Amino acid sequence: MNMRGPYIHGGYKSTFFKYSCDAMSQEIPIHADSPRFIPRRILVVEDNPLFEQVIGQVIESLGIDGKTYFCQTGSQALSLCEDNKVGLDLALVDLGLPDISGIEVIRGLRRRYPDLPIMVISVISTERSVLAAVRAGARGYILKGDSKAAITQAIQELMLGNYPITPALARYLFKMAGGATGTSADTEHKLSPRELETLQHLSKGHKYEEVARIMGIALSTVQYNIRNLYRKLDANSQMQAVTKARDQGLI
Repeated sequence: MNMRGPYIHGGYKSTFFKYSCDAMSQEIPIHADSPRFIPRRILVVEDNPLFEQVIGQVIESLGIDGKTYFCQTGSQALSLCEDNKVGLDLALVDLGLPDISGIEVIRGLRRRYPDLPIMVISVISTERSVLAAVRAGARGYILKGDSKAAITQAIQELMLGNYPITPALARYLFKMAGGATGTSADTEHKLSPRELETLQHLSKGHKYEEVARIMGIALSTVQYNIRNLYRKLDANSQMQAVTKARDQGLI
């Protein structure tokens, strides 16, 4: 797939900075916790061109004047965030990106912009994904199957400082609050420091032999750590172990 780089869409009203009052001589600082919060710099991380158009239309319908950055991959979004000249007021992130998980994008955005309102817009509706997104820093989660009106309302709620979520997914948050799914802290206490370190190296794609060399331990010790990781994370493969660890915020 030929992916274009980050760009500012030229077809929407939100591409340009406008001021609602002619007497305004400079831009007023925008804060997410303000009741009058109006995002002027929006990031949309979405690889589906058709849904990208839907989001653009929703943003336009809200009368938001400013810049909307569109990225088709997670890597593009994270690269954009590294530009100190780029400030963001709101982010809409898909989870099913072609290169890296949208969860990783959310984590990167949260590190770069601690107070940024982030909402997931995805077709993925599993309990694991919802909880992982919230733990990573998302403040809202809606499905692409929701109506355009529902998506519009969710963005409005996010702008008001609320935490919009598709009703069908809300039960997952109650389970998390009630402790039914366990906590990452519980798992973290079960893992030894060396097991966590092994897990981190595996998540970067290192082979067992490379992990042994980096950690300065025998290959058999790495294999022993991995068997413990599988057991403690209730995983059957390296990919599943890494995925579960990321979902629980361990790595």
